[in-house]
Amino acid sequence: MTDLDHLAPLVGPALRERLRDERPDLEHLAATSLASGQQLRRRRRVMSGTVAGVAAVAAVSVAAGLVTGDGTAARDRSVATAQTSAPAAGLQVGQVLDLGDGLTGTVGKEEDALHVLGSSSEPGSGTGFAVLVSGPVDQIESWWSAGFDSLLEDWPGIVVEVSEADAAALGMFGKVDHAPASAPAGWTCEWFLVDDKATCTADDGGVASLVIRDASERDAWLSSPDKGAGPGGYTTEAHDGIFISVQGGRGTTDAEIAALGEGLAWVD
Repeated sequence: MTDLDHLAPLVGPALRERLRDERPDLEHLAATSLASGQQLRRRRRVMSGTVAGVAAVAAVSVAAGLVTGDGTAARDRSVATAQTSAPAAGLQVGQVLDLGDGLTGTVGKEEDALHVLGSSSEPGSGTGFAVLVSGPVDQIESWWSAGFDSLLEDWPGIVVEVSEADAAALGMFGKVDHAPASAPAGWTCEWFLVDDKATCTADDGGVASLVIRDASERDAWLSSPDKGAGPGGYTTEAHDGIFISVQGGRGTTDAEIAALGEGLAWVD
């Protein structure tokens, strides 16, 4: 039954036929649209199968070209080169680096480094290696003070060392190579020769500090009110090119510091 059937009592056959011509049956339209959609889907499946076949043929052709050497990819060396990057050059033992300002660095093993100026705390391409720096001592000192320029950034993990002679010239060894004096009874002193200093502790818990200084500086030290001429300290006599200044700390009196200084015994 269509939507026109309920008009049958009101209109004649001729008018009903005319209305059918103007307003086609909706069921007929739906059936026609469904058939068209099915044909379109079948056409798409056929086209998809055709495209897949063409792609498969193209893939076989490219593979054959690569195997036989006739393909474009095999002939184009620039394509192959672009896909492969050479690894960055690493450090080699015996290699000499130009550090600038007249300085050079000879690469060695970290385990063989003796007089170390510093190192990188970040692991990286320099790990396991040490650079022995050579050149004018004043340039080495300036380069050292500047943080080794970009060396530690260029080679993370690397160790920087100098020769024994340069280490001595840079003051890395301190002024003496052994404890220059022994402490009197009631005191215990621990020496840090690289820093030319010692920390002393009394039996009752008081503390004091000792500093090794050049004998040539003694007069100036004694005449300075905030140094040797000030209270709470003691200055030894010069001995073998050095003298020792004594400075009191927590839990000590001026008298105790004077007794410590006077009781120091030179060790030759």
